[in-house]
Amino acid sequence: MKKKIIYAILAVILLVGIWVALNPQRALQTVVDFGMWATSWKKARNPSAEKATFELTADAFAKEFKDNAAEANKKYINQAVLLEGDVTAVSGVTLSLGSVACNMDSTQIAKVKDVKVGSKIKVQGLVVGYNDLMDEISLAQCTIK
Repeated sequence: MKKKIIYAILAVILLVGIWVALNPQRALQTVVDFGMWATSWKKARNPSAEKATFELTADAFAKEFKDNAAEANKKYINQAVLLEGDVTAVSGVTLSLGSVACNMDSTQIAKVKDVKVGSKIKVQGLVVGYNDLMDEISLAQCTIK
């Protein structure tokens, strides 16, 4: 009985291998589709709907990363933060508050066009990381508050 089960499993593996060899594009798409189906039950995080874990000025936030990047990473990475500061640059969908680059959420595109350099704003987003070479902190899914 065990031999029949082993032969059946080997036959299925052989047939799947032949199908993959003959249809590599379709096989890859099937794997991707299965992965999307398997992970679709989990909703995407929306940091703008969360209560900010930390509320501070963009300058104080940047200073913490400059003073001790390792500790700041432990404290802030993957946290929703609400920052207040002066806009130093607007580039496409990215607002800069000094050395903090806020990649705006797609729902905020219309609001970004109205923002002027030098204006004081509050932005809430998810802390993604700190690039010490560029001295820049990245926030994602940002919204203007």
